[in-house]
Amino acid sequence: MMIVALFDLDGTLYTGHIGRGIMRHHRLHRTHRFYLYAFLFGSMATWPVWRLGLMAETRMRELCLRQMAWTVRGWTVQEATQAFSWIAREYVLPLVRTDVLARLRRHQMLGHRTILVSGTFAPLLAEIARQWRIAETVGTPLVMRKGRYTGSCERPVCQGQAKWLRVRAYLGDAEIDWHGSYAYADSHADLPLLEKMGHPVAVYPDAQLAAHAQQHGWEIIKDGQAVASSAPAA
Repeated sequence: MMIVALFDLDGTLYTGHIGRGIMRHHRLHRTHRFYLYAFLFGSMATWPVWRLGLMAETRMRELCLRQMAWTVRGWTVQEATQAFSWIAREYVLPLVRTDVLARLRRHQMLGHRTILVSGTFAPLLAEIARQWRIAETVGTPLVMRKGRYTGSCERPVCQGQAKWLRVRAYLGDAEIDWHGSYAYADSHADLPLLEKMGHPVAVYPDAQLAAHAQQHGWEIIKDGQAVASSAPAA
């Protein structure tokens, strides 16, 4: 049976947030600024509702990701690819967590099926993976019509429970050794995915995930060190 190693992106493999990368690209290149500001205003309206406890965090994350899709509205695949390549090269790669990337390389060396799993737009995630020499990704697909992105994404977005469901759908009938498999993430929102793996790893975790990981004896990677390590053996 096959062992998989699933890696989240934002906050796990690098220290940034993909929305900031998109903002930096659009401002620097003076493109799509109307849709960029629409996304920013939409996010600003959602944030206080969540902070007041009137919206679940999973719902807030979903809405923000759907609003982020506005930032690519009207682009062709070629136009989007140029932007995504810049974001991957100029924003994401300089912020990589070298210790976590080293763990990913170890999984690749051991022949584990190594997959990036993120709410990030699927074509942008694929470009990041290409530059990192990672063969497989599971992200949030964008909707196209007549050769252009509509500004919408397919539901459910790759967040929370839906992240696990999309991984399962992607792997299909492949025989996976889930007990021997690994998942790496930084947020408690990823618990539905982490809890399905025999080796869940909390990477620079938020407070809720850190508490859960400590309670259940999971490995925690923080400040370049692993606690209660479940690192893959050579």
